[in-house]
Amino acid sequence: MTTRSPLSWNAKGNEVGPCAMGAFNGLAFDAHQTWAFWRAEAVGVTEGPFRCANGTRATMISARTLPPRLWGVERMMALVDGALAELVAPLTGFRGDTRLGLWLGLPERYGAEASKSQGAERRRLEGHVKQWCARNAGDAPVIGVPRGHASLAFALAEACAEVAAGQLEAAIVGGVDTYHAPEVMDELMEQARLFDGENVDSLIPGEGAAFLLITRARTAKSVGLSLMARVESVGMAQESGSLFSDTPCTGTGLTQAMRAATALQSAAGQRLEWLLGDVNNEPHRIEEFQLALPRAMAPGGMAGGKDYRPVAVEDLPIDLLPLRFGDLGAATLPTAAVLASQAFLRGAPAATSCLCVGSSLGPDRGAVLLRAVMGGEAGRQRPTGLVP
Repeated sequence: MTTRSPLSWNAKGNEVGPCAMGAFNGLAFDAHQTWAFWRAEAVGVTEGPFRCANGTRATMISARTLPPRLWGVERMMALVDGALAELVAPLTGFRGDTRLGLWLGLPERYGAEASKSQGAERRRLEGHVKQWCARNAGDAPVIGVPRGHASLAFALAEACAEVAAGQLEAAIVGGVDTYHAPEVMDELMEQARLFDGENVDSLIPGEGAAFLLITRARTAKSVGLSLMARVESVGMAQESGSLFSDTPCTGTGLTQAMRAATALQSAAGQRLEWLLGDVNNEPHRIEEFQLALPRAMAPGGMAGGKDYRPVAVEDLPIDLLPLRFGDLGAATLPTAAVLASQAFLRGAPAATSCLCVGSSLGPDRGAVLLRAVMGGEAGRQRPTGLVP
């Protein structure tokens, strides 16, 4: 398998997308519930078991069926189990010798600079997922992607490339994260990034896991399934001015990722109809999004109007996941992909394309463009978004 992701991946005629999905988070226990409660504007805010520096209980959005005393890697294993459970039945349609792979988006704290204990946690979590694969996914290899919020983009680019090329018949791609751990909450408090009732320019911790079973349309049909959405393109980039760098944020990385993901649809005369983002209440996140969005969606792009092509519909609908789920970390983009795919199937909101964007704490930025499968329920309710 490949170990490096390209800066972008484009379907270019290949029908690749999710044929099944699973999710588990502070609002819901499965993919359909995730969409339904989000659509109903439900909010799962509760008082967590952790104390802030000012003595107040931390405001969190936690999976309520999990014990409060379950934290850290054990909690992530439980979240993973809940999300992957929805893929067990669809996977039974694939033969025992089917070539499969699993990409697991992880928190950035499990990356190259992980401490000894964090490295041990990562190995334990990946080992747990490998055991699940041995039981349910033909002993598929597990590829960890510790890039935080943008993890899915980097993972999906690799997975879609291998599925489209026929190197794999299907790939499981997703991520998991939780702030429900003493050391993680302590770090947020030290950085003054945790909402404590007084510090409003901060985040509300969430947690979750979400996974997509990615395959080609003809492969899905051969096992009695159908694509729920199409992965049209993926864009990735680096932001030199990330939160803890000495360089001011310019929004260039997020702009480049968004434009890479929407370039081909713009050239084909299609307009983006919906955007799902990961912006929370932190000033640096808001500022970056405000800098990137106009440049990514401007009709002339960054070429001064020379390449005039409308990128998005007028009054583009924008929804931000942290408003309902809290900050989901590495589970953000997978949860966004679940929401978009479920919305396409049900026609609510009525859109046929959705750009899911994520900015990691470090330099990584990612964007995934999903499109409804025309001819399905959502496709019959909406036009294709072609520019007249």
